[in-house]
Amino acid sequence: MERVVVVVFDGLRPDMVAGRMPRLEAFAGEGVRFPGARSVFPSLTRVATSSVSTGVMPGSHGIVSNAFHQPAILTGAALDTSSLTDLMRARVAWGGTVQTARSLGERLGPAGMRMAAVHCGSAGGGFMLNAAAADHGHWTFSAHGEAGTLTPDAVRRAVAAFGPLPEAEVPKFAAVEYARRVAIDQALAPDGPDVVVVWFPEPDTSFHYCGLGAPETAAVMGAVDRAFGDIVDAARAGPKGARTAVVAMSDHGQISTTGLFEIEARMRAAGLASAVRPQPGDAVALTLGASGEARLLAEDRALAADVARWLMEQDEIGMVFAREDRLADAPGALPLSAVGLAHPRAADFVYVMRSDDGPDRYGLPGRGLLTGGVPVGGGMHGGLNRHELAILLAIATPGGPSGIVDDRPCGLIDVAPTILSLLGAPPDDMEGAPLPCDGSGCKAASAEVLDARSGGFAQRLIRRRLDDRFYLEAGGRTAVGGSVAEHSGSDPASSMLC
Repeated sequence: MERVVVVVFDGLRPDMVAGRMPRLEAFAGEGVRFPGARSVFPSLTRVATSSVSTGVMPGSHGIVSNAFHQPAILTGAALDTSSLTDLMRARVAWGGTVQTARSLGERLGPAGMRMAAVHCGSAGGGFMLNAAAADHGHWTFSAHGEAGTLTPDAVRRAVAAFGPLPEAEVPKFAAVEYARRVAIDQALAPDGPDVVVVWFPEPDTSFHYCGLGAPETAAVMGAVDRAFGDIVDAARAGPKGARTAVVAMSDHGQISTTGLFEIEARMRAAGLASAVRPQPGDAVALTLGASGEARLLAEDRALAADVARWLMEQDEIGMVFAREDRLADAPGALPLSAVGLAHPRAADFVYVMRSDDGPDRYGLPGRGLLTGGVPVGGGMHGGLNRHELAILLAIATPGGPSGIVDDRPCGLIDVAPTILSLLGAPPDDMEGAPLPCDGSGCKAASAEVLDARSGGFAQRLIRRRLDDRFYLEAGGRTAVGGSVAEHSGSDPASSMLC
């Protein structure tokens, strides 16, 4: 192959493609589709983006959440990875690098290959996709303007060609259309780069703020589907078309939220000095979402045990993970290494809110609680529900097989190795592996179940293993006897979930 084009649909659930996105549905049948593909944990965009770009798990690349506390860098708030300002501050503190693993762009550059990204998510997300773009003559267009990228010339070229950047809106119809034009007319130009990544912000934004099954969401899914079709047509029609592979994928899924658990207020009421924005005197820093962290601000084993015990006593919390050195203080917790999140930047404890596979108000499976981030009723992700972890992944190559379904366990960490392999470059020390695009079929895989319990709290993590790699399948709270523990109410929109 001479070129690889990757199109990412942020937040798209693979079970929501059929009947809603005809071009994407047809494309998935043209090559090899991987229904066993999964996201990473936390199933959040910048965490996932970093696994896409580095080919490793979060415990290796160091982006341990969308927001995580780093008191040595920033006090009174979590480090926000959507903010390029926060990331540049962290880069200085971390010795010049943000991700602690070599990225795809850093491998392509020395090999004489170029990469371009058309990114309409956060500025931080665009940076994570190719953090060293400016060092290798690559470019990243950001819908956030010249200040949203380290290669501002890409934005200036786009504005000169297509006019002012799109205004913020929900759904993001204008951003989708702008990305389509930049991708086709600039990234896919005859002298364009070897790797092109187009990152659409939809349907993620509309899932969050309109709802998974809302009419507005359906409309923007149609728009992004048409934009995808135009990009594929342009990639295949150009002078490199006969030697261009196309990858369609998402970074995570979403489930509908059904209730808010006010974790900060609840912890403070229990005598635990916890805060999302810690002030002097606070002892535990929190982050919010479908999952979040509880990070001790000073060493205190007694406090660590109290925090772990409190988390497990809350009926609304589904899972609790602990740093390896905290496991002795947290009987019933699973180690962060079990989900590929053991990194020096990781918090003492990571909680996951309860969720289940029951129908939401649209009849779609997947409901969960959250501690903040979006309006209740909107979609959310970040946890270990199977519908948060399942991702779209399909690859079509010129002259390659069509209609192949390969159910091997795989995921985001395999994307960069696959791109390199398609271009004839070795993936070296990446944790992921190149995916076969020749229809060679699925290798033997095994399932793993990890259980932990303490008192009335029990949890289970399900993984699939292939060779020396594991992929996350699902996780949640279980009844002490081992079956799934359910909490349901008469109104699915307000029920407590397992």
